Amino acid sequence: MSPIQQPRVALHLMRVGRCRHPEWVTIRGGRFGPIDFPALAALIVHPTEGPILYDTGYADHFAEATREFPGKIYRWLTPVRLPEAEQLAAQLLTFGVAPAEISRVLISHLHADHVAGLRDLPQARFTALEKDVAAHIGPNATQGLAALRRGVLPVLLPKDFEPRLDLADACTPLDLGPAWAPFTHGYDLIGDNSLIGITLPGHSPAQLGVLLRTTDDQQVLLAADSCWSARAWREQRLPSFLARPLFADWTDYRNTLAGLKTIATHNPDLTIVPSHCTETFEALRSLR
Repeated sequence: MSPIQQPRVALHLMRVGRCRHPEWVTIRGGRFGPIDFPALAALIVHPTEGPILYDTGYADHFAEATREFPGKIYRWLTPVRLPEAEQLAAQLLTFGVAPAEISRVLISHLHADHVAGLRDLPQARFTALEKDVAAHIGPNATQGLAALRRGVLPVLLPKDFEPRLDLADACTPLDLGPAWAPFTHGYDLIGDNSLIGITLPGHSPAQLGVLLRTTDDQQVLLAADSCWSARAWREQRLPSFLARPLFADWTDYRNTLAGLKTIATHNPDLTIVPSHCTETFEALRSLR
């Protein structure tokens, strides 16, 4: 168990679109044919801060950004479906929340399937890790086809993204204790220990996971793309070698995947939520 006491929050998982991809590319031993990979976003309702999002999933902006080359390559490789009922705004309304009421988006990383809806949240501030932002925005950012290979479409970001951005790394650091090794420290993202940011590198240069405790006392780690399924971290099954060009650092990814298995062993009440796992989504669709 973490020695840090966490205020409880309500958590609702939402599937905001999905893409199709051969399973064997994402996990060794997977099926040859394509399967659906949901793009999960999490609505976190904080008792004083109100509604907060972890990622946004897809949005219609993704279709616009991939209509022409080179973005069209992204659409060909990972065909996306976004039914009206899975639109972010429609799902938020089922919980009585309007997009303009979202006060903050905790961004795991800047890949298109995690940030496509940012432009639809006019009042939100954004929280992300500095290294991930620097890799995709600014003078030293990856550009063109290299950015596309990593799943980044800068046009999806709001024009005022940087003025609305807060760096997770600038938040108060927290010692997680030995039960969370190899993840030794986190960041107090909103100042009351309720949402603890944990760096999960490898898939992207610096991916932000979020540790929280729900109102029914379930400890949850929103783990983004540190793995693509629960089976991957449970059985330590890596993606196919063909997927390696998609990762910022393959060694970091392997270490993070192993770390997830380790913390799950040391924290048996922990629920790990990958952002593209149908099994996890169906089991934990609405935690309150």
